[in-house]
Amino acid sequence: MKLNTAVLLLVSVSYVYSMGANDISGCPPLPKRAPPTSVFDLRADDIKVIAALGDSVTAALAAVNVGTEYVNPQQFREYRGQSLLMGGDPGAQSLANYIKYYQNDLVGASEGVNDARYCPDHLNAAQTGSSSEGLDNQVDYILKYVGRSTRLYDEWKMVNIYIGYNDISAFCLPGKSPQKSGENVFNAIKRLVDNLDKTFINVLTVEHYNQLITIPYDHPGYVKPFRDGTNIRSYECICCSKEDVSTMGQQVDEYNSELSKAVDRANDYISDDLIGSLLESTGLKQRKNVAVALQPLDLNKNSVPYDSFSNLDGFHPNLKTHKFASRLLWRQMYYKRQDKLSAQNFDEEFPVYCPTAEDRFQA
Repeated sequence: MKLNTAVLLLVSVSYVYSMGANDISGCPPLPKRAPPTSVFDLRADDIKVIAALGDSVTAALAAVNVGTEYVNPQQFREYRGQSLLMGGDPGAQSLANYIKYYQNDLVGASEGVNDARYCPDHLNAAQTGSSSEGLDNQVDYILKYVGRSTRLYDEWKMVNIYIGYNDISAFCLPGKSPQKSGENVFNAIKRLVDNLDKTFINVLTVEHYNQLITIPYDHPGYVKPFRDGTNIRSYECICCSKEDVSTMGQQVDEYNSELSKAVDRANDYISDDLIGSLLESTGLKQRKNVAVALQPLDLNKNSVPYDSFSNLDGFHPNLKTHKFASRLLWRQMYYKRQDKLSAQNFDEEFPVYCPTAEDRFQA
């Protein structure tokens, strides 16, 4: 049985590589077809709008390493145009650019570099420092541009939710829990479902960063210090110094479990909404064209290189990770839920998957 499992895994990995390219530009174009009528029949070239909710990771804070001896607060900039989800800069390795390759009219992607600030850009509502408690404001921002009575309401949309690192980093504080954070995420999804149509929602899990944040510090000199000796970790991860690694790991597990529950509840809510509409109406009504998918995005610790972290803080992912994570997510989106990889080895040569004409985004 173990041998058969190993063989199947090897075949699966080989298949991914055989269907991939070094860059999305190396993938063949998709043949034209009639527009989809269902959220379960979506290809990359159907998506006209991309948006995101999140925190500093989705804002790509500190994603570019520095070459100075010391770091200072001004160097903590947001490279939103290179963000793994929303980066729209030319050549950026991102979900947005992978979709744009197939749909040149895509709108919403981030561009350029900004000072770290509490401001969204284009349809990237992510805010550095945000926790799940801030999702309500981010949803407000997104709905302002793609909700009812907007010109983008009737276009096919992809909304990505990637948040939780600040929640977990503060779980040792009174009143914080994975359950409350999961409820915040569900409420955000529910508002999107209530106010959007023709939308595919990705909910990304949080990595077991409790296992990863020690890696860059095992290589003395890699993480640049502040001249005054400031410990940036104590600000970015309040509970990293107060809770042991095993407790943080349990929090990650519980939070990801809550995300899974939130996705299931949201899809049940969509189905219940259909039933209610049918009972209240004498006519037939189609299922609302919204689906929610859980996208695991975890890494095996022993495969993660130390220089995949920002050398400003040893905490945020740098461009090396943004590139790999974007490709992993892109691949996961084409797997059915039961087939998605729970954890993946970090691989700098991981190819960009080239979807076929028959591939569809899987909820």
